[in-house]
Amino acid sequence: MPSIFSRETLVVSKPSLRGILYFLLSIPLVVLAAEIAARTPIGTRLPAPSVNANSFLFDAKIYRIESQLRRDGTLDCLFLGSSVANSDIDPDLVEQVYRAQTGETIRCFNLGMPAMTIDTAAAIADAAITRFHPKVVIYAILPRDVHDAIANVDFLASADWVKFNRGVPSLDGWLVNRSYAYRYLLAWRYWLQIPNRTKMEAETHPLTAKGYQPAQGFREPYIENLTLTPARLREAWSDPSQAQSVRNFLALQQRDVKIVFLEGPAYHEPDSSDAETWRAYDEEYLPTLIRILDENQIPFWRTQRLAIQIPKAHWYDWLHLNSDGAATFSRWLGDTLAANAWLFK
Repeated sequence: MPSIFSRETLVVSKPSLRGILYFLLSIPLVVLAAEIAARTPIGTRLPAPSVNANSFLFDAKIYRIESQLRRDGTLDCLFLGSSVANSDIDPDLVEQVYRAQTGETIRCFNLGMPAMTIDTAAAIADAAITRFHPKVVIYAILPRDVHDAIANVDFLASADWVKFNRGVPSLDGWLVNRSYAYRYLLAWRYWLQIPNRTKMEAETHPLTAKGYQPAQGFREPYIENLTLTPARLREAWSDPSQAQSVRNFLALQQRDVKIVFLEGPAYHEPDSSDAETWRAYDEEYLPTLIRILDENQIPFWRTQRLAIQIPKAHWYDWLHLNSDGAATFSRWLGDTLAANAWLFK
């Protein structure tokens, strides 16, 4: 009776061994190519290498600030905040106005992230100070930053890139800080999913080389104001942890960096139909914030007068400027920085 098992042994041919050898040899070449590409203009034509933070916009901004630092060598000014910072501050215009006023050059970057609260901003600022060494951190603050349960990106504070740069060691943290090949592998895995490609496009375009993401035109449908209301403003400091969150951010000045708080601009109705809101803002929200900043000797730049002067046609919605309004705001910010050039000394 013939056996059902073959007595023949598997013979591995030399071409198969060569193929395996070629494959193994190609791995370091691919890694080297990825590392080189990321550090050249070629990298700007590829999807941003991921830091595994579950945010395509954060990936893109981290890669752009790394590229800027390789080119310029220093970072003078880092803008942080929620979508107001993201869409209202154009670092290119800020730098141009500052140069025109002072004859000196500063290098700035916008690391604002939509829906970011001050707790998350403190974690990202801490990591960014370690990684990028900015001279000045300017935080554009809104009332919702200290009291928002509607929307946030708190998960960013738990990203390995952030934690590693805050002194929490891990293999993934080391890799996303040291290996572009690993980061491209992560980005490639995301990019294989077609829905992710659509999401990546939506989250990262348009986005300038300095992290500014302009809003175009007028938002339709116009969103309802859910966060800047008298009721929410009266609750802004109802929990002691909210004031502590601000103090935690301010404690970063101990790391040899100057901190400035910038009032996030918001639209004012010309017929004063929002008068109750602004009364609550001035009486319930602002005094506590100013007291905390004064106690820590932190400059606070008010923008209310400027916001009132910006016409509605230059607002994307009640909270965000469009590209025309952002140009006005960024020029004002450049002028204000020039008047406070001591910050960069």
